[in-house]
Amino acid sequence: MRLMIPSDVFPPDGRGGAAWSSHALARALIARGHAVTAVVPAAGQTGLEHYDALGVPALRVGYHAPRLPVVQNYFRHEALWRPFAAAIVAEARRGPRPIAIHAQHVQAAPAAVIAGRALGVPVVVTVRDHWPWHYFATGLHGDRIPYGRPGWPGLATELPARLGPVRGAVALAALPYLLAHLRRRAAALAAADAVVAVSAYIARRLAPLVPPERLHVLPNMVDIAATEAIAATPPAAGWEGALLLFAGKLEPNKGAGLLPAIFRELDALGGAPGPFTLIVAGDGALREPLQRELAALGVPARFLAWAGHDETLRLMARCDLLLFPSAWGEPLSRVLLEAASLGAPILAMPTGGTPDVIDDGITGMLAATPRAFAARLQALLANPEQRQSLGAAASGRARERFAVEALAPRYEALYAGLRRTG
Repeated sequence: MRLMIPSDVFPPDGRGGAAWSSHALARALIARGHAVTAVVPAAGQTGLEHYDALGVPALRVGYHAPRLPVVQNYFRHEALWRPFAAAIVAEARRGPRPIAIHAQHVQAAPAAVIAGRALGVPVVVTVRDHWPWHYFATGLHGDRIPYGRPGWPGLATELPARLGPVRGAVALAALPYLLAHLRRRAAALAAADAVVAVSAYIARRLAPLVPPERLHVLPNMVDIAATEAIAATPPAAGWEGALLLFAGKLEPNKGAGLLPAIFRELDALGGAPGPFTLIVAGDGALREPLQRELAALGVPARFLAWAGHDETLRLMARCDLLLFPSAWGEPLSRVLLEAASLGAPILAMPTGGTPDVIDDGITGMLAATPRAFAARLQALLANPEQRQSLGAAASGRARERFAVEALAPRYEALYAGLRRTG
């Protein structure tokens, strides 16, 4: 089979969870003998550029977007969709007819639908966050408070929360565009031949928008053999005592801001049962306040900025506990999948799709509040045998449900089924 995979982000340019999940799918399909080309928008560049994306043939599509609220979004989306689609079509026509176009995110989805119509091939869209119903894609009002499907009242109050009172008030004039943009996203989703939800949670959120016969739950996949090979090399970072690891963006929705509250509660419970080091592998807006607050609490913390993917895997393989206090409706975290595949003991908050990975008390531990999180943290640090048992069970769950070997045949069956029905 030949497939086109348009993706908003893709390694080596994009290194977040969505980028690595798209890359893992492409690499798995290539390893099984299929021809795959990734097509990736490249902000600040011009023209088209073919390149090797860590083993995946890829095409960059350059575009420019002014750094102005709302205006930037228009240039990243509506102004880009048709040229992006044209690039997909031109690349597809350089070889055998693709069996499908599989778009990986919100920028790519409408362009993929346009390209699919031009080529007469089916289109699949993967949903990895809240973009079909939330303009800012987090499902959190101001990145802080979960809410459902906001219409104009939600956006009208969220703009000042995100942009500040003055800029937010000015941006209110753009409400008609924001609402129309959300309708265009929904229209692209409605036009797709199949929609992939990465977790049962995302599938439930998509149920009002996508007919059940076109909705498929297919998790992100992990190449466990490749992950283990990378993790076999010792990490460059060092630590003393037990290693507690937080890996991810230092943004409110990822729960990084809850770390001080958790360690404050841990102190109130009598503290950790032994020495430890908290390694924070990530960067973002909360970095400086986190450093200050954790230092004031006396937490022995090391910040690695945006640690490389390989270094993060090496730390996961050796951590005594991975901390995952994610505060948003987590679709299906790649951090959790990779940590589980490496046998890391995991302590997480039960948000969104996290229970698809963590079966409380079996493949990890769940705690819904900072105090409960701190209590379980204290108990797990005092019980290495339980941590080992949780990590082993997490590894087994990852091999059963999230490994390439388990998921690649299901993706192949989806593409082949679309070809038959199309």
